[in-house]
Amino acid sequence: MSNWLIKSEFQLPKGDSGQLILDEIKKFNKDFVNNSNFFRHISQIIYLFANNPWLKQREIKSKLDIDISTLRILNKIIRESEHLQNLITKSGTAKKYWQSISPFCAQLESALKNEFKYPMRIALYPGVSCQYYCGFCGRNQAEKYPSNAIENGNKIFSKILSELDPKNTAISISGGLEPLTNPGIGDIVEFASDHGLRVPLITNGHGLTENFVKKNPKIMKLDSIRISLYGIDEESYEFITTIKKSYKMVKKNCINFLIKRNEENSKIKFGINYIILKENYKNLPKLINFIDEVNNEVKNGPGIDFLSLRDDFDTVTGISDIRDRDKKYHLDGLLTEQDRKELIKLFKNFENDKRLQNLHIDYGYALHPISLGILGKKLTKITDNEMRKYGHTQLSVCVDLYGDVFLYREAGFLNRNGNEKFIIGRVDYKTSFRQVIENFLNNSDGIKSETNDIRFMDPFDHVMTSLINQAEDDKNFGIPFEEGPVALRYYAQKVNLGNSWYKDAF
Repeated sequence: MSNWLIKSEFQLPKGDSGQLILDEIKKFNKDFVNNSNFFRHISQIIYLFANNPWLKQREIKSKLDIDISTLRILNKIIRESEHLQNLITKSGTAKKYWQSISPFCAQLESALKNEFKYPMRIALYPGVSCQYYCGFCGRNQAEKYPSNAIENGNKIFSKILSELDPKNTAISISGGLEPLTNPGIGDIVEFASDHGLRVPLITNGHGLTENFVKKNPKIMKLDSIRISLYGIDEESYEFITTIKKSYKMVKKNCINFLIKRNEENSKIKFGINYIILKENYKNLPKLINFIDEVNNEVKNGPGIDFLSLRDDFDTVTGISDIRDRDKKYHLDGLLTEQDRKELIKLFKNFENDKRLQNLHIDYGYALHPISLGILGKKLTKITDNEMRKYGHTQLSVCVDLYGDVFLYREAGFLNRNGNEKFIIGRVDYKTSFRQVIENFLNNSDGIKSETNDIRFMDPFDHVMTSLINQAEDDKNFGIPFEEGPVALRYYAQKVNLGNSWYKDAF
């Protein structure tokens, strides 16, 4: 019924879709039903926001060539209709963006005013080192934390976690560096879980051996674990990671952990993440073979629960900044338009593959449109001059083993060249997490962005910054979010703040 929403160009909805919109207009005010302009304008607004959440009200006014008072009425009709809201947030190519945006509207006003609120999402980076040297990774490959930083760092993580209200904040454990290189990772997981927080873990899986799990039984309190898979055989794995025999190690670890999961805590969701690169996208059918082979080895219950597919975000691919050139190797380019056309065919085959019937596939921001057969939708990226002086501490930050609090996730790599400017303070035995953020917001001039500073932002950071910038522009224009067409901006949705890897957020 909503196929018109994923067309490359706007077309007036017909049939049931058109009647649905007319019915909602009539429900609001029957006098508007015969106004053809209202029908066209409402249809356009729905189409535009279903495919581009970042449109500003001044842009909508210009596109529709209407006055502000009329735009307010149109917004109100759409905002008060559950059916029309579903068309915007669930039926277009921007569905994955809307899932991310939903809960964070609750603290947008605080972000606009630079007022303190505990971040709604915090990424913990407890890794000490990493076994791999992936060409798309932004880490400083020569650096690792000293062993004497581990005990104190883990205490700092517990201190931070103890400050948080599980109802308002979610965490994840990732990197940075590889989290399983921290011998106290189980203690962090247990402390967070006992504090009422759901704990998702992202790992390369290299260290997830039977012996490791046996020595670290507390990791069985995880909510989910996502393995970053870097190939589908020994050759492809070595190409990405530069480490020999890593493929067999990770595959074996996946099988053994799933068997252990089914024995001890079947609630843990287990999944695979695969970054789609120019060099590996044709291996997607073999990736499904990998999942099937793993599942066939798990005889005592379910196997892999979810697959997340991601586009390379290009923080270092092609080496866009001289400060990131000190690497063992690098990847040279991103997917071309022709590559993306090939992906449409590959994704379509997923629908008919019986081996995937019980697997939740999360295509992420950029690949979701391709899964619908739509090209031309790239990852949302702001420019350097659109970065905000105080970031978005009310929405998200990350913290490393030293207790350093970073504004952005791609900045959180140990001694990455140029990232020190994005460290807003350090949590220690004297200074609380709250004090670090408050001091940055109240007693500093913020951060002045420079050329290519956006390389320190991951896709989620770009989404959050785009959201705040949009809210600020709409407010200055005279139509704040609560008067816009999307209800979740006004009634901030209480949806999963953790992750939507293994199920849709709404």
